[in-house]
Amino acid sequence: MSKSLILRIIVAIAIIGGGILVVIKDEPQTPTGDINSIQPLPEQDNP
Repeated sequence: MSKSLILRIIVAIAIIGGGILVVIKDEPQTPTGDINSIQPLPEQDNP
């Protein structure tokens, strides 16, 4: 196997492994506040 091919395989594994690690480590936080409440936009003085 050529060095170029081995290098590409190593880089690909590193990128994929890093992406999987980020997805596993990323713990989505529960959103604060009530999602279902709709707040009206504040009125503009001079639109």
